[in-house]
Amino acid sequence: MKIQKFTKNRRAELTTKQLVMIIILIVSFIIVLFLLFRLNLGETTNKEVCHNSVVLKGRSPLGGSLDCRTNYLCISGGEDCEGIPTTSTMEVDPSKEETKNEIMKALADEMTDCWWMFGEGKIDYVSAGTFTKVACSICSIVEFDEKLHGISVSYEEFYDYLKTTPKTRTQTYIQYLYATDTLEDFGEDFHPENYLGGTLEFDKTYFILTGMAEEGVLTPRWKIWETEATPQPVVILERTQENYNEIGCDLFLTKA
Repeated sequence: MKIQKFTKNRRAELTTKQLVMIIILIVSFIIVLFLLFRLNLGETTNKEVCHNSVVLKGRSPLGGSLDCRTNYLCISGGEDCEGIPTTSTMEVDPSKEETKNEIMKALADEMTDCWWMFGEGKIDYVSAGTFTKVACSICSIVEFDEKLHGISVSYEEFYDYLKTTPKTRTQTYIQYLYATDTLEDFGEDFHPENYLGGTLEFDKTYFILTGMAEEGVLTPRWKIWETEATPQPVVILERTQENYNEIGCDLFLTKA
């Protein structure tokens, strides 16, 4: 009888340990899920899906299709952005002196993500004959909440930030985006005209765009890329019909 009682207790002990392990695993799984949602990995996944589809399209121009979606970014000072269906949010503190730098970094990261998604100018992802002049990709629509209204940054200030701020240990943002380390290239030869003459006003909505085009439509006259179609440099412009018309997109490749 004693032996039987010991065996039952032993089994009970093993069962208790198993239950504790199961509870630990469940709690760990919940914590991991919480962290994944906090990190907003859904946005990253969409960008990776787009990049992968661009790579596949470049390898087989006649097969497959692009799977690229526009990211709707709200740069928030504590409120919600009301004008766009937000898919990602970047929070900044409008009371801090470095608020402008935080906003410029958010915009710079969206622009570099756009350039990476569409092959960094190294992949011809548009099949021959599918566009007349300009095939555009709207990578991001960016809006700012009310607490950031009234703040502005000139394009020259923003591009000076791109010029002087490291993206990696060996490369600044402007070197990665435009293969240059000077603002002198952004003169009369860069379209839209007078690109650096404007101001980023944070009570307006902006789009970040790149594309493929025939020679000389949107791109600077210096050609630094090797594809047959000319990759268009990433630009950030106010979301107006006039700016869309000035770029002259004949086809949009991104899904809303």
